[in-house]
Amino acid sequence: MQTIRHLGSEEQQKKYLQPAANLNIIGCYAQTELGHGSNVAGLETTATLDKATDEFVIHTPTIKATKYWPGSLGLNATHAIVYARLVIDGKDNGVQPFIVPIRSLENHMPLPGIKVGDLGTKLGYNTTDNGWLSFDRVRIPRENILSRFIEVKKDGSLEMKGDPRIIYQIMVKTRQTLILQSGCNIIQAGIIAVRYAICRR
Repeated sequence: MQTIRHLGSEEQQKKYLQPAANLNIIGCYAQTELGHGSNVAGLETTATLDKATDEFVIHTPTIKATKYWPGSLGLNATHAIVYARLVIDGKDNGVQPFIVPIRSLENHMPLPGIKVGDLGTKLGYNTTDNGWLSFDRVRIPRENILSRFIEVKKDGSLEMKGDPRIIYQIMVKTRQTLILQSGCNIIQAGIIAVRYAICRR
């Protein structure tokens, strides 16, 4: 929801935020790939514009391009904000965010062309269903590119509405939150250790 608020157009916010708030759809943030962590420029997943059908084709070209680690993806998410390389007429226009349905809203099964699963047991993080995700030429409407700062028209023309680095804002905020939470956890652990050391016989 935060990503749609920051990067989605007004129309996209109206379409997705209320269903997400009502838990009619459940989202996840699918940026990290098996071969590429915070190195966003190295992502390999592609979103190629098909002008004939007015759609983007989302594809995982290599095993390294498999989305890996997104929270809520393993079992729960019905939609993903997928970061992929925007390809128009064979030209790579860099990484952009797309809204991609990944599971059926009727029976929660993966949609055609989608492979998705849970990562399994993790050290100290098992309450989160981190998952993996890959695409085999999955088609989504052209309108599914988050378009507050970029617009792709039907003829393939591209209009940037601001600094393209703005798409990294959510990732940076998430990293800041992790650092802050880690500090709080260390403080709590320190208090427990000191109290235990004082009382122990």
